[in-house]
Amino acid sequence: MTGVVVRNWEAAVGRADIDAWINTFRDRVLPNMQALDGFLDVTFLTKRDGDPCHVKVLTRWRNMAAITAFAGDNPAQTVLPDFMAPFFKSYDAEATFYDEVLREEAND
Repeated sequence: MTGVVVRNWEAAVGRADIDAWINTFRDRVLPNMQALDGFLDVTFLTKRDGDPCHVKVLTRWRNMAAITAFAGDNPAQTVLPDFMAPFFKSYDAEATFYDEVLREEAND
């Protein structure tokens, strides 16, 4: 398959830390990702119940080469700057990848 690749990474964050995690990501991580050729967007999903809260970070990329530019030679490896680590109670050591085969938006 060719086309958009979705990188899925999952972790657990204390529910009280969600807003700080998001703000730190926006301020300190997102600008670096946006500067990479091939980065399309990011979505954070939080499970509605539980504490710590199960989260999914879905990043969309133009291709695997763009992901390698972000994550290094092993594109599945967790990319976790030291300043972000304290937010996580646990996290996946590796990401998983999905091919985007359909994306539709509402007709306004």
